[in-house]
Amino acid sequence: PDLIINPHAFPSRMTIAMLLESIASKGGSLCGKFVDATPFEDALKKDGEGGSESPSLVDELGSMLAAHGFNRYGTEV
Repeated sequence: PDLIINPHAFPSRMTIAMLLESIASKGGSLCGKFVDATPFEDALKKDGEGGSESPSLVDELGSMLAAHGFNRYGTEV
């Protein structure tokens, strides 16, 4: 695997946020733009934000990866 995470590596309430930030940074680097991955600030997109039909920011990040040929869940080997 590309990434092995020890459950004690992250503070207990930051584990999911750090994984989402990793996916956002990968998508942002592929697109050449900055991505705000502030956790839990807004789980839904604001009006006119993003390019996918889904209102979820997680789905938007997945669509960003898929547009560049990567797995939408970030699970490449």
